[in-house]
Amino acid sequence: MSYTLTLQCGCTVYVARHPVSGLSHTRIVEKRGLQCNVRRHEVGLRLFLWELLPDPGHRPRPVFATGNTQRPT
Repeated sequence: MSYTLTLQCGCTVYVARHPVSGLSHTRIVEKRGLQCNVRRHEVGLRLFLWELLPDPGHRPRPVFATGNTQRPT
């Protein structure tokens, strides 16, 4: 079983896991984010499991989807 994840920096990571145990055994950077400033995030490099965890200091801002094309003020 495999899937892709998008990290907070914008990079896309390919993750493969064992079908029986459910443990991930492969984590490869597929695409680097445009605004990513993490040196280690190069396409084709393997990531450690803890690099997929969210950054506790990151405070995301909510994005509201509306029917109109105007930006919220």
